[in-house]
Amino acid sequence: MGLCGSAPKETPDYRDTSGPQRPFTVEKLLGEGVSCKVSLIRDARGVLYAQKTIKNDKEGQFKKMWETEVRILQKISHPNILEYVSSYEEGGLFHIITVYCQGGELFDRVAQGNFSEKVASRLAKQMLKAVAYCHSKGVVHRDLKPENFVFESASIDSNMRLIDFGCAKEVHDDEIVHDYAGSPYYVAPEVLRDCQRTGKMWKASDMWSIGVIIFLLVTGYPPFNGHDHHQIFARIRRGHYSFPHPQDIPLSDSVKDLISKLLVMEPSKRLTAEEALKHPWIAGDTASAAPLPDTVIRNLANFQSHCKLQKAVARALAQRMTDDDKQRLIELFRRFDKNGDGQLGPDEIAAMMKEIGGGMDVKEFLSRVDEDNSGTISLDEFTMAAAVGHLSSANEEELKRTFDAFDVDRDGFVTMKEVEKLCGNMSPEEARRLIAEVDKNGDGKISFDEWIAAMQAKPPVG
Repeated sequence: MGLCGSAPKETPDYRDTSGPQRPFTVEKLLGEGVSCKVSLIRDARGVLYAQKTIKNDKEGQFKKMWETEVRILQKISHPNILEYVSSYEEGGLFHIITVYCQGGELFDRVAQGNFSEKVASRLAKQMLKAVAYCHSKGVVHRDLKPENFVFESASIDSNMRLIDFGCAKEVHDDEIVHDYAGSPYYVAPEVLRDCQRTGKMWKASDMWSIGVIIFLLVTGYPPFNGHDHHQIFARIRRGHYSFPHPQDIPLSDSVKDLISKLLVMEPSKRLTAEEALKHPWIAGDTASAAPLPDTVIRNLANFQSHCKLQKAVARALAQRMTDDDKQRLIELFRRFDKNGDGQLGPDEIAAMMKEIGGGMDVKEFLSRVDEDNSGTISLDEFTMAAAVGHLSSANEEELKRTFDAFDVDRDGFVTMKEVEKLCGNMSPEEARRLIAEVDKNGDGKISFDEWIAAMQAKPPVG
């Protein structure tokens, strides 16, 4: 969501105790999840910041998550890590303010082309520096993925920073950490197993995720891919992957050596962040400067965009469900919410999956539905999951009704303005990106054929 960056030159020291000066003016919404949103704010001096706002819940779970994230951000300070400014509680909402970043996500920079192993090596080095520093401070991130690495500015030599510490933990190497965290494609095999995970194992899990990101950067697709999460997790558990054929994507022996030392099934045998920083490919000695094939960029673009519009539309449809549909989902949710706390915990999800099936275990269901990584499922997340499931399995007639609901002016196309309006709280820039990602003919709008492809999208398989 772009929570960090460098303070403008005219900005006073953002680490001074006064912090941003009130009142704050919200300039625009940068991103939104089920339990939180990120806004661009301007303070009384005209200085821009990013503000993460976390909702309250009756159990106080979100407040604890906020307190943990604030404590960790206050503890760490590094050129390649999110820069904390201040935090406060107001009106039952919890806020974290950081310096605003304008350089975009990792994939945005890679998609600009002229990409080589040498460039990927420099980016990976910054990632590893951030992770090595966190691990030295007893902090594990637990949700490393390309979206969580952003650039301070649009400058070609801009620094890259690690963001989003909502799943992070402070750990000791021998300490048992009981909960679950991670994202599909990047989660380590030991996280998917029923086993006791120590702080040291969580550090190794971070390193597995780095290995996946490096593989993705130089090939354009993840090493453990599939058409759904069940298939992806099954492949991660097996740990088998293969590099592309040299005629398709020529990779140096050095980058393959580094990846093979990170994607090791046994956590204790993986390279640590400090060890990886000493690898010749990271040092830049053996990374090829030859441009990688255009197929790598195309693969990355497809991988990045395959479900963004689908989720945005599903969220809009969930908000527009009929009262009868909503009531049926509420009744189903309450039937499995045995303790009545408004959240489905792992045991309750297990009972639900046993009854209704679906081919997923608890961890898979959580990874697919748990947008705020809380380890439980709220009614909002449950409703959203139902909407996504309906979209991905809908027939052409049903998809036409969905298309017509967005095609407000009935001209046979869904435009940026229509997406912006019907998806709610979406910035023009975000709507433009969603359109561009599925607009195959580049006319700036979505035809019905493009709509069908987007709604039924499956992750591209490398």
